[in-house]
Amino acid sequence: MRALILLIAFAILLLPLHSCAQDVFREFDTDVTRYSIDLSLILDGGPPKDGIPAINDPKFVPVDEANLEDDMRGMFVEFDGEQRFYPYNILVWHEIVNDRIGDHHIAVTFCPLCGSAILFDREIDSEILQFGVTGLLYQSNMLMYDTMTESFWSQTLREVVVGTYTGQKLEILPFQLITFEDVKEQYPQATVLSEDTGFRRNYNRYPYGDYEENFSLIFPVLREDDRYHPKKMFFIFDAGETNVAADPDMLDDGQTLQNEINGEAVTLLRSGNELYATDENNELLPGYWEMWFSWYIHHAEDGFVWD
Repeated sequence: MRALILLIAFAILLLPLHSCAQDVFREFDTDVTRYSIDLSLILDGGPPKDGIPAINDPKFVPVDEANLEDDMRGMFVEFDGEQRFYPYNILVWHEIVNDRIGDHHIAVTFCPLCGSAILFDREIDSEILQFGVTGLLYQSNMLMYDTMTESFWSQTLREVVVGTYTGQKLEILPFQLITFEDVKEQYPQATVLSEDTGFRRNYNRYPYGDYEENFSLIFPVLREDDRYHPKKMFFIFDAGETNVAADPDMLDDGQTLQNEINGEAVTLLRSGNELYATDENNELLPGYWEMWFSWYIHHAEDGFVWD
């Protein structure tokens, strides 16, 4: 209870919650005549535009120089033989890292309120976009914006909901949600996102109290489902046109499960803390992670729960 009270106090100290009206857009040069959602459902999360600063010039350190506890989770990314680990103790304060690995321009994104960790390709129509945090929320999920058109992108819907790019979707890329201990044991040549971010933050402090364990949501949502704890983490991926939420507790280490989802043959494999989804051709289906309540809000009508 004390942790919940502290969390609420933290939210109140930022700024009061209110429904998003036209005056909220005054910080942005956004084409508000184009949108795909009810604008009244956009809420002010507290911080202003870039009040949660994205990291645009990330620095990295070797594994043996990273000051992290073994159980610290993070997003492990590998392209062209280069391996990078983006720990949650930094992502929780910044939510977006605009990065590049070889020819891959990526956006490493994490919304603490939804537990939603998603890796995006930043290239759209041959343009390389840079993303920032609006400070606004839609269904408790962060709204990102691109600095080119200042369109609003719903992280978990993976598409623009307000602005020039309305309807445009981002491609998701594969990553693994693992611990620093996993990185040290399996990927010792990886580099780790440095705490030298250019911003003053206490990366040893988690600012949301016991939010990940309690049943309470800070911001209202349109619907809820009590089949699972609202904060339970699910592995999410697309099987054809169907968005699938897979309960990771279904599989033990080394176990494989198969299913047919709307005619799509899908296989799930667990290897330690890593989870993989493949199609009938054994092609990897890029996935991401999200709390149950958030997935249900956005995909209850068109998604599939694999449990």
